[in-house]
Amino acid sequence: MNWLDWTLIALIGFSAVRGFTRGFVVEVASLLALVLGIWAAVKFSGRVADYIGLSPDREVLAFFITFVAVLLTVHLVARVITKGMDMAMLGLPNKVAGTFFGALRSAFVLSVLMNVVMARLEKGGPIPQATLEESRLYGPVRAFAPFVVPALEETKWLHNALDLWDRHMQAE
Repeated sequence: MNWLDWTLIALIGFSAVRGFTRGFVVEVASLLALVLGIWAAVKFSGRVADYIGLSPDREVLAFFITFVAVLLTVHLVARVITKGMDMAMLGLPNKVAGTFFGALRSAFVLSVLMNVVMARLEKGGPIPQATLEESRLYGPVRAFAPFVVPALEETKWLHNALDLWDRHMQAE
C-alpha cells in the first residue's frame, strides 16, 4: 500500500466516523441529495438560468444554485426524520448504520472526483502513474461511481472548464 491508499483510507475512515455522529438517516439523505442534486443540476440548470435571467455563459452558477437547493431540501427533511427516530429511541441503530453510509458516501464522492479530474491528469499529472498502478484502492474506488461522470460531462460548463484545464496544462 502506498500514500494514495492511506489517503483514501483516511478520507473514507473520517467519513465513517462522521457518519456515526450524524446517523443513518442524514447519511442516506446526504448520498441521495448528492445524486439527486447532480441529476437535477444537470437536467434543470439551463431552465434555472433562464428563470433567474442568467446569461448562458453563467450556467455554472445556475448549476450550483440548483445543486444547493436540492441538497438543502433533502437535508431539512432528513433532520426532521432523525428527530423522530431519536424520540422513538432508535438513536444507536441510526448511528451504527450511519457509519456504513458515511463511508459509502465518501467513496462515491472520491470516485466521481477521480473520474472527472484524474482522467485529465493521467498524462503527467501531479500523481505519478506508478503510484496509481501500485495503489490497491485507486482502481476500486475510481470504479465506484462511473455512471455519474457521463452525465456530468454532458454539461456545457464542465466541458468548458475541462477544455480550459487542458489548455492550461499544455501551456506549462
